[in-house]
Amino acid sequence: MQRRKIAEKKMRVVTYISTYGAKCLHKGKGICLEAGAKGRDFFRYPLHDDTGDNISKDNAYYGDLTVLYWIWKNGEKGKGTCISFRHYNKYLMIREKKVLGYLNENPDGWIVARKVSNPPHNFPEEWRSFRKIINEKYPLYFDALRRLYRDDGSGSQCNATNMFITSSGQMHEYCCVLFKICRDLREEVGNTDHKRSDQRYCAFMAERFLSVYLETHHLPRLEVDVCRSSLALYWLRKIAKSAGFSMAWKPVKEAEQLLFRYSRHSSYDDGE
Repeated sequence: MQRRKIAEKKMRVVTYISTYGAKCLHKGKGICLEAGAKGRDFFRYPLHDDTGDNISKDNAYYGDLTVLYWIWKNGEKGKGTCISFRHYNKYLMIREKKVLGYLNENPDGWIVARKVSNPPHNFPEEWRSFRKIINEKYPLYFDALRRLYRDDGSGSQCNATNMFITSSGQMHEYCCVLFKICRDLREEVGNTDHKRSDQRYCAFMAERFLSVYLETHHLPRLEVDVCRSSLALYWLRKIAKSAGFSMAWKPVKEAEQLLFRYSRHSSYDDGE
C-alpha cells in the first residue's frame, strides 16, 4: 500500500481545456487553450492553438482536435505525466485521486466517456471515405471498425466526446495514428460547404475511432459519466460562487446530474 501511495505521488495530471471563449465549466486547475485561433487577434487566454507546430487553420474541419494536436506537439510530456483532455462545456466526472489510482494500476489505461449510441453520419460520402482509408491504409483497425459501427456510421459502442485521460506516452501513440488518418481524410474529402457545426468531419470520425483504437490494441479503459454544461447551469454555478456557496452545493450537483442524464448525446449536437 505504501509503495502505491509513493508511486501515485510521482504521477501528475495535466488538464488541458479546449475553449472558444470565456465560458468554461469547472475550470479548476485546468489549462485553457483557445481553439481556432489562426487569423484572430484577440485572445482571452495565454495559450492558443496557432503557436508552435499546429493545424489551427483547419479548425473548421478538426474542431477541438486542433487543440489536441497542439497538446501532442507542444504540450507537457515526460514520465509520470498524465494528460487530461476536455472541452469548455463538458468534462469526465472522476476525481483526480481515482485517476491516479487507476493509471497507477493500469499504466497503459485510458479513462473515457461511457459508450453511447451514435447516429448515422450526416454525410454518407465522408463516412465511406473514412472506411476506405482505414481499410486500405490502416487495415489493423478495420476489423474493429466493422464490428463497432454499421455501414452508415451508426453504432452503440462509441466512447464519444473526444475526451480522455491517459499517460502522455499513450496519448502520443494514439495521436500518431489519429492525425495520419485525419490528414488522409482531409486530402480525400477536402473542404465542404456544410454549416459550421457539420463541417467537423475529422472530429466526428475521431469520436468513433477512439473506441476502435482501444479495442484493437486491447487497452484497459475505465468508462465514466460526462458532465455537460448549459447556459442555465453555467449561470447557476456563477451565482452560487458569487453567493459564497461551495461548488459542492447540493442544488448545483443535482443540476449537473440531471443535465448528464438528459444530455447523453454525441457531440454532433454540440455547436461550437
